Amino acid sequence: MSKAIRHLLFGIVALASILGNTSCGIHRVYGGRVIDAGTREPIEGAVVVAHWLEARATVAGESTRLEDVKETLTDKDGKWSITGPRGQEGCNPILLFTFLTGTHYTREPAFIVFKPGYCSFPQGFSIIECREKIKPAGTAGIMEGKNVELPKLKDRSRMIIIRNLPSLGIASEAEEKLPLIKRLIEAEEKEIRR
Repeated sequence: MSKAIRHLLFGIVALASILGNTSCGIHRVYGGRVIDAGTREPIEGAVVVAHWLEARATVAGESTRLEDVKETLTDKDGKWSITGPRGQEGCNPILLFTFLTGTHYTREPAFIVFKPGYCSFPQGFSIIECREKIKPAGTAGIMEGKNVELPKLKDRSRMIIIRNLPSLGIASEAEEKLPLIKRLIEAEEKEIRR
């Protein structure tokens, strides 16, 4: 086999591998539990939001757009599950491929966990009384199915949570897909005004 044909075959295999990894047709079930960080009891009725971005490399840097957003409530045992694209981290071969072809790849999902009266994930990390108490510290732990531990907020801090709650980093076209978190935020605001 000539050297040129071997290089061509290697290139085709590499391209197929990259294309296979950028496919958004591969789904998985994400799930876990949300518990009270102090009592270790399950938190029922917490909303878990997962959102996925599509990304591609451009001359000006990475360009992203919303692919999908889903939400669910935890059950009486604090359990939740959401099915969505597997996604992946952007690595150099994928970024180069998206730059050259103009195609997008699906990023790993980002998560938000919110329950009125508790520190929210991940915005709660900006609140002093929540720091180092929310676990896991990053999205990777949630994707692995680790428990999300939310500490209760003290009354004085409840007003801070509204200011730090998600504009979600989610595009406005996704808002109609998020009735659960909207309802919980409204309930939190009503309680604060009392």
